[in-house]
Amino acid sequence: MTPTFSERLRTRVPSLKRLSERAREDKRHIAYDLLPTLGLPQRGGVAALIGALKPKTHDFAPSDQTRALCHTLQQDGLTPVQPAIPADVLKDVVDYFKATPCHDPFRPQVGKFGWDTPPADEINMAYYTAEETLRAPHMLDLMNRPDVLDAMELHLGCKPVVDNIGAFWSYPQRHTAKGVQRFHRDYDCVQNIKLFYYLTEVDDDAGPHMFVRGSHHDRILETGKAQTDAAITEAFGADRITAITGPAGSWFLEDVYGFHKGQLPVNKPRLLLAIQYNLYASPHCPKAPIMDNPGGCDPYINRIFLR
Repeated sequence: MTPTFSERLRTRVPSLKRLSERAREDKRHIAYDLLPTLGLPQRGGVAALIGALKPKTHDFAPSDQTRALCHTLQQDGLTPVQPAIPADVLKDVVDYFKATPCHDPFRPQVGKFGWDTPPADEINMAYYTAEETLRAPHMLDLMNRPDVLDAMELHLGCKPVVDNIGAFWSYPQRHTAKGVQRFHRDYDCVQNIKLFYYLTEVDDDAGPHMFVRGSHHDRILETGKAQTDAAITEAFGADRITAITGPAGSWFLEDVYGFHKGQLPVNKPRLLLAIQYNLYASPHCPKAPIMDNPGGCDPYINRIFLR
């Protein structure tokens, strides 16, 4: 059964009064809170309209490789895993995160802790803030890969906006999936793509990212709620559920409106970096830029994080 407008609205807010309150707190909540009220066709129409009005690269000429990457993304909702970033870059990034204390946003009372010393077994994941992530070495280069930016512009129909960035550890030997470890769709923008970097090697025992191929084109379970593995298998079939493995430093692009989750790691932790490209800013990003633009970064694409 297709949810009613009222049911969709309550995905984010319990009432129109609360919608108004959140809009006064942060105007970005207007589009964010109303987004679940749009079905898949409406989302596509609004995205096309916004894309037509936003800035575009002069003399944009994507390569055949970029076109192939974008085609697969549009068709399956997911690209193949791409070759790893240089080993020295990977080491710098991982060393930085290992030296930076992380936190559990669902248990703020425990404070900061080392990546390898979570203070409670109930902590499934440990996160870094957007600012901590942004200040990692090579991060601006990882955010602004020319091949990815070209694929995003080809896909969105305009220059993308880097909106939401973050990195987090997933710990092994946990028995209950929490948060993003359950199948869900992302409702952050009418069209949003994430770039995922595996900063540690990810095999079947290290919590591979899971994606339901083609679900970004499908209105099944379009409720805004997390779903059980059983519900996803019944709705889409087990053959469409893909486990994504890869070496440390490898990366892939994903339409995160499609159902996805991080599998619970079995015997080793996973460090993941996620960078989101949107048509406009969501409430997940900072209200004001964090760093000065060092030069060489497109000011429109990076305007949320760089001044």
